[in-house]
Amino acid sequence: MTLTTAADFVGTWRLLDYSFLHDDGIIEKPWGTDVRGYLLYSAEGYMSGNLGPARRRQGVIERITPASRPRRNRRYIAYTGRFTVEGDTITHHVEASLFPLWVGRDEVRYYSFEGDTLTLRTGPIRSGHHTIVAQLTWQRVR
Repeated sequence: MTLTTAADFVGTWRLLDYSFLHDDGIIEKPWGTDVRGYLLYSAEGYMSGNLGPARRRQGVIERITPASRPRRNRRYIAYTGRFTVEGDTITHHVEASLFPLWVGRDEVRYYSFEGDTLTLRTGPIRSGHHTIVAQLTWQRVR
């Protein structure tokens, strides 16, 4: 078994997939199958992630309702800060974010590597009557 270190993450990663894995087996693609984003890890121990749906509606004013607000706010994710690796997790220590409530928070992700592919998963998240795991699949940019 090879020990993973922060150096294994260093580089640029392109988003391939963003999915919610529901506890009942359903796989949801909240942004569809066409996603765009990059995740960068530096040798100095910093990370930056920017991602969203590839086709965002332009020139359309969205009507905001209480029901649409949570999803609307997640149409784009951007944050940055230091990162640390321990065991099977990588922790993003958020220093700046599109979401003010994320600043000062640790975003813990379970990781796995398969060749030039990196998969990051959140821990279980309660969503209504279900539990989901957000899964992001990235490919190393060469």
